[in-house]
Amino acid sequence: MRRTALKITVTIVIVLAGAFFATTQLARFAVDASLPQWHDGAAGYEAALAQQRTSGKPIALFFHTDWCANCKKLRQNVLASATFNQYLDKVIAVKINPEKGHAEKQLADQYDVMGYPTFLMLDATNNKAVPVYRTQNISPENFVDQCNQATIS
Repeated sequence: MRRTALKITVTIVIVLAGAFFATTQLARFAVDASLPQWHDGAAGYEAALAQQRTSGKPIALFFHTDWCANCKKLRQNVLASATFNQYLDKVIAVKINPEKGHAEKQLADQYDVMGYPTFLMLDATNNKAVPVYRTQNISPENFVDQCNQATIS
């Protein structure tokens, strides 16, 4: 009787652990799949620089992590909005997770990223990085206004 109870308990623990692992992996996939029109990572950053040379558009850099709750809110409430998607016609967007690799971490260091989310606008003429300071509790319209101001500073 005790062996049967132990087997059932172990089976339940294994099933629950598997379910937890699957859920976290699906959540990570959902985060990675969001913002599909954005360049991604260090390779995406390099592609954006090349695109900027021909288009003359500013670059929007979004530094984030998978665990950052404020990053997720910014993605859901602002960056995935119709208003911000219209704005993307005027810029080249790049999302960078410094925890994904060494090159991404180097970019975060290059731009002095101290916390998440960090959102920077790179001017098309001299690639001067201008931070967009307010990223929380902001409407998509106000966020776009801040991005526009950053590109003319």
